[in-house]
Amino acid sequence: MTPSGAAADSAPGGIRKFNPGTLQTHADVVEQFAVRHAELDIVLDVVRGNLGRESCQHVLIVAPRGRGKTMLLTRVWAELVTDRELSASLLPVRFMEESLEIANLADFWLETLFHLAREISTLHPQLAEELRSAHARLCEQWNEQGLADRARATVLDASDQLERQLVLMVENLQALSTNVGQDFGWQLRAVLQTEPRIMLLGSATSRFEGLDDPNEPFFEHFRMIELKPLATEECRRLWEMGGGDPTSGRDIRPLEIVTGGNPRLLVIVASLSRHRSLRQLMEELVSLVDEHTEYFRGHLEVLPNQERRIYVALIDLWQPSSAGEIAARARLDVRAASTMLGRLVNRGVVTHSGGTRRLYAAAEPLYSIYYKLRRERDEASVVRNLLHFMADFYSAPELRELFNELVAEAAGSRAIREGMERALAEEPKLRVAFPDVPRSEAVVEDTVDISDPAPPPLRSSEMDPRPGRDDIVGATGQVADTPPSAKIDGYDEGVELGGRGVVREAEAYRVALTLLRLAITLGQQGDPEAEIANYDELVARFGTTEVPEVQAQVARALVYKAITQRQVGDNTGAVASYDLVVERFGDRDEAEIQAQVQMALFNRAILRGQQGDAEAEIADYDEIVARLGNSDVADVQAQVARALVYK
Repeated sequence: MTPSGAAADSAPGGIRKFNPGTLQTHADVVEQFAVRHAELDIVLDVVRGNLGRESCQHVLIVAPRGRGKTMLLTRVWAELVTDRELSASLLPVRFMEESLEIANLADFWLETLFHLAREISTLHPQLAEELRSAHARLCEQWNEQGLADRARATVLDASDQLERQLVLMVENLQALSTNVGQDFGWQLRAVLQTEPRIMLLGSATSRFEGLDDPNEPFFEHFRMIELKPLATEECRRLWEMGGGDPTSGRDIRPLEIVTGGNPRLLVIVASLSRHRSLRQLMEELVSLVDEHTEYFRGHLEVLPNQERRIYVALIDLWQPSSAGEIAARARLDVRAASTMLGRLVNRGVVTHSGGTRRLYAAAEPLYSIYYKLRRERDEASVVRNLLHFMADFYSAPELRELFNELVAEAAGSRAIREGMERALAEEPKLRVAFPDVPRSEAVVEDTVDISDPAPPPLRSSEMDPRPGRDDIVGATGQVADTPPSAKIDGYDEGVELGGRGVVREAEAYRVALTLLRLAITLGQQGDPEAEIANYDELVARFGTTEVPEVQAQVARALVYKAITQRQVGDNTGAVASYDLVVERFGDRDEAEIQAQVQMALFNRAILRGQQGDAEAEIADYDEIVARLGNSDVADVQAQVARALVYK
């Protein structure tokens, strides 16, 4: 989806993300200009103030990429062409976005001549042809002295013939100022200060060094207009203009947060609302990152080392974070991190919230997307954050409307599936709306040979809470990275240390957890019988222990056992294990145990439905509601809602 043409560049409602004005009418440009009206008024006031003056005030629009600099200049161009008073006195001359052919002042005036001829080709075809001929003739004199003066004289002569001041629109002035000869800036400034027929409207991606240095030519030369991130109401207007769902009465703040008030990113995210397609949205985001990789890289490289380290930690976290969290991610002392964060806030690249616990975030979430996609190609993390935005922005009925297409995309894309799993694990609202997201390790039923006597795989709607191969946590809560055989040896040792007799309550939890981990690891090694045997041993040894934390492991072992029984085809045994969970723990109040009970009830219902016993399935859904409907545990409530939907 590179912006190589109008189709690739367009968005709903005529919005252009990359090349506004290209193959568009003036009316199209005016219609799609939904925000930045205050900045437009400032530019037009300066332009009108320059009419008839002996020297002009020049304007520089400063903002990171995607903030709307080109759109604003294009809207000014449309106004200069369509407004009767302005069009009688002024003629806009738009340079291309990258002035790649300009290396000195002669090149600048030759480029002005080229674009001037293009601008007047329709209304003044004869003069346009004369200017094209003059341009070709002057280009042949590229090594002669005085070329810059002759080219400038040709431009000014055309201005006189047209009886209009020329408004030169030059983008990326920061690059132009560094890619030209040493005297270019001073020579151009001399002309701009003394020549009333020339007015410059420029743009830059940052306040480059020459703007604030008294020894540089552009110091205090421009009227500066900085484009800030869009405010909440501006986000609402552009979202709806870009084709997003109407937002009347909706909290627009999540949209503002996920895009950082970046107009281009906001229009891209609006395509999710229009197309209901995470895959298409991801393609557009990847194209955006690809298009501006050099800019993103340059943005990071200009930061001093320590500040860059803190900034990279922040964009990798991709959520409002405390100084301590950022320091831990950057592996730096928290005091040093706080100092660097203060500097980044002053630079405008980091924002912070008020209150007693200050949280920091990147001013441009686009950099988080860039970093995630470049460092680890972590599309799943991008999907996760987009889904969190959806959970905040859309209502439950709207999320359910998105359900079928998003789940289909998850089935065909590991990145989308993993991102959805991460978000579902963290966001109850999504778990209610998207109950059937395929798990990363799920088997696609359509690929199973119908002659294969093996039992069908778990339905995607069944809950399998067992940790994955890389998710078994150690006693410290950190992911274990030892090989499975070493894990088993270590777990066996832990069980032996617990002894085969009565275990003191203080040791019971540790030994129960060791048995659980041993069972899981054996299952991952392809030994379901040994896995089930260890679950049975855990239940036999600790089934009557009154320690709640231990009872939670007993309940978990029974649920895990039932799932394994289900996978090896022992549906009767699976139902019996689920029955035991409900009988033993159905009346317990502990949140962790409640979670196991609701899992058992729900999986038992699914299993009974697959066995053709619809009445028993419905009865289990009713039991979920009756037993757990008054629970204040978020996960349990999510399952209650899910049971009502499935029923």
